[in-house]
Amino acid sequence: MAQIILLGTGAALSDETREHTYLVAKGKQSAILIDCAGSPVQRLIKADVALDRVDHLLLTHHHPDHIYGVSVFLLDLWLAGRKKVLHIHGLAETLRAVRAMMRAFEWRRWFKFGFFPVEFHRIPPRPRAALITTPEFSISTAPTMHLLPTVAVRVTSHTSKKSITYSSDTQVCAPVVNLARGSDILFHEATTLNTSNHGHTSARQAGAQAQRADARKLVLVHLPPHCDTKKWRAAAQKTFRGQIVVGKDLARFEF
Repeated sequence: MAQIILLGTGAALSDETREHTYLVAKGKQSAILIDCAGSPVQRLIKADVALDRVDHLLLTHHHPDHIYGVSVFLLDLWLAGRKKVLHIHGLAETLRAVRAMMRAFEWRRWFKFGFFPVEFHRIPPRPRAALITTPEFSISTAPTMHLLPTVAVRVTSHTSKKSITYSSDTQVCAPVVNLARGSDILFHEATTLNTSNHGHTSARQAGAQAQRADARKLVLVHLPPHCDTKKWRAAAQKTFRGQIVVGKDLARFEF
């Protein structure tokens, strides 16, 4: 059975207990990394995800807490002996930011010494955009409402036919609900408790989003420093009747 592993669960301002929010979809033969914070290779090893099985990296947007791990991820894969291509997916704005970051590290010099191929793929900024199909997973995306162009992500397991949705960063909006419709698990940001900041969602609003989407389970992520998990769960329970989990780093969810 496929798994989603939370490699990090913190908001842009996090604390010592959480890395910034990013996750990996792990199948029997392959894995897809969604966003790229912290020290990705270290977290993937802790999560028992073989590095050579990660063939796709999907970036939801280009705020630093979602992409700053890309450079060291690429470097570490190379040092670990990777030879095959890595596919990087993102909106046009996100891919521009990643390329600019890599140019700052003069990464083109790396190719002179046997660096593995990297292919960039632009995510179309439209609802329910079909993006990646592998033997184990299908992935689609939809735009969110954030401070810059961002997408939510839906992953479907071909084995179980079950789906999960990751909201990424967003304020309350219909495209996320539509993408998440009927998901077995909705991983939704909950940066605040009851009232949202511009471009973000509270725990209470995340519950309402899960209820509108008819999701079976809600997992709160993108959590602020020293988050009181009891209060965050209680706030989401006011608007969602299903199971609620406050995410923890390296927690696993089967689907």
